[in-house]
Amino acid sequence: MRQIVYRSITTAESGRAADDIPDIVRQAAARNGIEGITGLLYTEDDTFLQVIEGPSDSVSDLIARLENDARHRDLTILVDRSIAEREFGDWTMIYRDRRESIDAFDDRLRVLLAGVSDETVRHFRALQPA
Repeated sequence: MRQIVYRSITTAESGRAADDIPDIVRQAAARNGIEGITGLLYTEDDTFLQVIEGPSDSVSDLIARLENDARHRDLTILVDRSIAEREFGDWTMIYRDRRESIDAFDDRLRVLLAGVSDETVRHFRALQPA
């Protein structure tokens, strides 16, 4: 099994990565389930940070599609490693709605990152608002 963590910048006119989430969810939900992809998509301001994991061929195919996805640019792979078992068993999207306090969002993210490798957690913590 393979895990990739990548960061990219939105191309949404609003400049907010979270504005693309409904479209991403609609397109990814069925396809990722069929291909055995799980992970976590995090947005903060103009940035996407995503972990994807699953069978190596499926992850490679998804990265190839993401590199050609017009909803974002400057895709940078931060982690590419083999894993023995999934760290993210469910396909999850997380972003902080403007009405949600930073503390409440941090609590939600902390639950999702429990038991995840320190290397992966570091990338998510680096993007969290202060």
